[in-house]
Amino acid sequence: MNNFIKKLSYLILSFTLLLGSCDVEDSLVVTSPEPEFVLNTPGISTIFLNFALPNNPAFTINWKDDVNTGATYTIQMSLEPEFANPTTLGTTNTSNFSMTVNDFNTVLNSLNVTSFTNTAVYMRVSTGSSLSNAILFQVSKFAVKLPVFTSPNANDSFVLSDVNPDAVIATVTWDDPEITSVSTVALTYELQMAEAGTNFAVVANLGETANKTIDLTHGALNTAVLDNNGVAGNAANFEFRIRATAKTAAGDLFRTSETLTLSITPYDVALPPALYVVGAGAVDAGWGWSSPVELLLQGKKWSGNINLSPDNGGNFRFFTDKTLEWGSPSYNFPYFTARGYTIDSNFENANDGDSNFQFIGTAGAYFLTIDTQTKTITLGPAIVGPNCNFDQLWVVGAGAVDAGWGWASPVEIACTGTGKYEGNIKLTNDAFRFFADRAQEWSSPSFNYPYYANAGYTIDSDLVNANDGDSNFRFAGTPGTYFLTIDDVNKTITLGPEQSQCEFDQLWLVGAGVPDAGWGWASPVALPCTGAGIYSGSVTFANDAFRFFTDRTLEWGSPSYNFPYFSNEGYTIDANFENANDGDSNVRFIGTPGTYTLTINTVSKTITLN
Repeated sequence: MNNFIKKLSYLILSFTLLLGSCDVEDSLVVTSPEPEFVLNTPGISTIFLNFALPNNPAFTINWKDDVNTGATYTIQMSLEPEFANPTTLGTTNTSNFSMTVNDFNTVLNSLNVTSFTNTAVYMRVSTGSSLSNAILFQVSKFAVKLPVFTSPNANDSFVLSDVNPDAVIATVTWDDPEITSVSTVALTYELQMAEAGTNFAVVANLGETANKTIDLTHGALNTAVLDNNGVAGNAANFEFRIRATAKTAAGDLFRTSETLTLSITPYDVALPPALYVVGAGAVDAGWGWSSPVELLLQGKKWSGNINLSPDNGGNFRFFTDKTLEWGSPSYNFPYFTARGYTIDSNFENANDGDSNFQFIGTAGAYFLTIDTQTKTITLGPAIVGPNCNFDQLWVVGAGAVDAGWGWASPVEIACTGTGKYEGNIKLTNDAFRFFADRAQEWSSPSFNYPYYANAGYTIDSDLVNANDGDSNFRFAGTPGTYFLTIDDVNKTITLGPEQSQCEFDQLWLVGAGVPDAGWGWASPVALPCTGAGIYSGSVTFANDAFRFFTDRTLEWGSPSYNFPYFSNEGYTIDANFENANDGDSNVRFIGTPGTYTLTINTVSKTITLN
């Protein structure tokens, strides 16, 4: 059977050839393609060099070569299609070539290709005299070169001044040689500073910008220097650097410049605890150091009573350190005017050799206040009795049990001495805050935990930052009644055992001189005990007589205190009061009618109005 099929196949083939031979004579020609040397076009023509994967292939190219055998190939790159000055990327004996991200970025960097910008890159392959076709990539390289400072110069010196803290002391500029306006990523620069020789262990950030310049003010630079071990008045070296951040698709790329060293002399921001007045204008002091007039610091104010006179020139000056005497740093008239202070019209520049203050007013006793926050120097009537920035502080908040978050019954902590507020307060584990003016309620100036902490106060461990929206105080101790002391001179806030502060819980005022009471017992005015031996409160006075009583329930049978009682006990009595010289020698108010804070201090034996 198989033989039969074979014979049949031969028969058919012979018949086909026979038929073909009968046609016009034709020829069948088989041709081969021309030999070629071709660089294949890659499927991806855009190359983003990812700095985060430096060892990954940046690209891989391959080619077909039917012309050359056993060839060694050179891969060339050019930034122009003409290949006028090609760059060799490498050689190979195979028909493909690859290069890592880092190596390719290094080549582009050597050709000063702009970073983060799509750049046309042409490639071809050569061997001997044979050249392949060229292919095109769009390449975005990453930055390698570092930012370079252009100003100020290395080792420049700067002396900072508190005359105008917002004034610019230096403008720092730099260049970033690889970055241009057409860069495709967002770049920011941070100016950093550190104490010289610390290798930036503690970094101060002096500003961040998308530009290549930052202005440094006296105040901002001074703060940074002092926070990094700078000493006021002493020149020291500090190092600066630029940290550049590029926001790329692969993440943030950081570059840090070389350091720039500058010499900086900071100024002192700490206020001395007291100022000492010396000079002929300060009568009790004179030009000597046996009895300088002391103005104590309370918060941000120096203040105190002072006897002033225009006689003998009326000049004087403020000194910071009594122990140094004439060697002490001192503040004259121009010192304050240069810093923008508004100075009381009773003072002017003495225009003597030291440009001292000169008092040109009426000789007498005054209360002098130098307020560093409002930048004012003012004179007022001398204060008899306790001296504080406020007559009292008011406590409001759920932590103060008797107050709560309202103004019906805030807890009063009265001024009991120079810069000292004291009083009993019932506390529970909740928040509260101090306010200066009850009449203004929530609009009053208020003082939270950071206010005192930032001012350097030592705060009782049972009082902590509430870390609520207002950073109030929070009482963290055992609920109960405590004796609270805020000392603005020694900068302490303490809690102690409850004190029996006064002989009576309050004194009662009755008489026509107190219109809210009158000569009756329906509505006597209470003057509560607010501190150790102190009665203080708000009282409305009219020009008439009144008397103090100890027991409302006894009414006219109550023990009472008239003007001679206090004067015979040695009290210094406010000039707005006098002996009524009526049948009971009551107290008579002779000042301007109105509402005042009346304070009777049985310890210092003073009766004062504010």
